Amino acid sequence: MAYSQAKVCAAAIVELMAGREPSASPVMNNTCYSFVSDKEAIHVASVHQYDAGQNTVIPVKGAGGVSSARNEMEAQYGWSWARNIWADMLS
Repeated sequence: MAYSQAKVCAAAIVELMAGREPSASPVMNNTCYSFVSDKEAIHVASVHQYDAGQNTVIPVKGAGGVSSARNEMEAQYGWSWARNIWADMLS
């Protein structure tokens, strides 16, 4: 979630520097992979949006979910997610 929040903050700074208003209701997502063995993983994912009326970030109904079962495909997704987020953060 911190990664997604940082991207929302960076986008808001870019908008302000360009003389524009940042989004009033930014959307953030969270994905967490957990390896449960050396070859299998599970995940949980969620999507959240800022709600000005409640002055907080709330889950988007019907978005996100959890793994149906631990398996090797989830592990492959987990490693792909990790490589992509590292490349984005460190490039």
